[in-house]
Amino acid sequence: METNSGNGNKNKRKKLISFFTLSLVCLLLFFSSFSSLPVPSLVPTGTAAFSSITITDVHPLELNPGDTKEVVLTVKNNGGKDARDIKLAFKGTEIVSPVGPTVVQITTLNAWSSKDVKVMVHVKEEAQNGIYNVPIMCDWYEPTTKTVVVYYITRTNPTTGITETIPQTKTEYDFPEPKSTELGIGFNIIGKGVINVGNITTDPTDIKPGDEDVEIQVSIENSGEAAAKDVEAKLICNADFKPSWSGTDRSYIGRLNSGDSKEVTFHIDVTDNIESNTYSIPLQIRYKDTKGEEYEVMREISILVKPKPDFEIVSFYTEPGNISAGDNGVELHVRIRNVGSEKAESVSVRSTGEAEVPFDFDVKSDYVGNLKPNEEWTAVLKFDVDKDALPKAYQQGIEIRCTGDRDLGDDNVYLFDRMIPISVSSNSPGSASVPGFGFLISLITLFVVFVLFSRRKR
Repeated sequence: METNSGNGNKNKRKKLISFFTLSLVCLLLFFSSFSSLPVPSLVPTGTAAFSSITITDVHPLELNPGDTKEVVLTVKNNGGKDARDIKLAFKGTEIVSPVGPTVVQITTLNAWSSKDVKVMVHVKEEAQNGIYNVPIMCDWYEPTTKTVVVYYITRTNPTTGITETIPQTKTEYDFPEPKSTELGIGFNIIGKGVINVGNITTDPTDIKPGDEDVEIQVSIENSGEAAAKDVEAKLICNADFKPSWSGTDRSYIGRLNSGDSKEVTFHIDVTDNIESNTYSIPLQIRYKDTKGEEYEVMREISILVKPKPDFEIVSFYTEPGNISAGDNGVELHVRIRNVGSEKAESVSVRSTGEAEVPFDFDVKSDYVGNLKPNEEWTAVLKFDVDKDALPKAYQQGIEIRCTGDRDLGDDNVYLFDRMIPISVSSNSPGSASVPGFGFLISLITLFVVFVLFSRRKR
């Protein structure tokens, strides 16, 4: 019995030993798993044993073709040792190149410190959109220090009475071979929208003085490298060219991507007395870039105004000078002048039928012939005055008809409507010409004669 009891105790001890052994193994495995994890560093990412020059920031990073701008770079010593005599040599490329000094020098950059430097760069006008890298060669020295004994001081310790020799030291810098590295900065070149005027057409093709509702079609195109939005064009009209009606001098285009073009239409009236010449009408174009910045450019539209004959009535009169109701064979002399810029061919003058005008023309038209600019001629028409015409001034229409100068290739037919006042006088001075008035006077005269004759007879 005692033997069995001893064996049982031994077994229990073995089990306890096995349990503790297993637990110890598990604990070792548990802690060993943590030992493989990285220990958080208390120092910056750059090694504390060396200096390291980097560029941490560039402003601005976005440039446009043709820009010449100052760029600010943040240069940092991302290491634990000081750096001295840092030189940044900028290497130009075909697209982006430095302007002025190409080397920037920094005297000292202590460990973990940074400094801003400036450099002027230029972007080629024809640069395409994209990111362009500018190489920078960086050289610097990483000085090391050593302690040098300069001299010794001998002194006796007053307490102990022992004489001591104390060395006096100083720190000296040692400059080994310079360090170098190649850095680089990347610029994002974004082109601008460049709005220009392309093809121009007009309807009619040949613009003449006095033309109305002339249609001008203009091609507006974006020849730049970036999109333009909210594009709007407006003709700057003047006294010679006016909008045909409200709003016909402006056109909204909207968005124009790079290389796109759109047709816009304007309608204008041409003044009557404009001279034959080529005129430039200013065209104001406003737009925004994709960032919302507003731009305004001025372009021009060339308009050729061709010559055209034009007429005015210089003077007119009638024979006889005073005309009355019932007059026949009245001659109307109308003197005209070509005030245009072109010879007028086959000129003729004729009367037009007007309501409430009591004139019956026997000779309605008169052929004049050709009239050069500023040349005059008198046309003669004939008419009868209605018997019941009231004494007043009447507006008589006169039409002048001609063709253009065929020698200049102008086969157009031109019509000019003018008005002249023709007065009808009363039959006797100070009296009104009333229909039947003469017959009434005759009756009154007969009545008076009859009364006088009757009295004499008594």
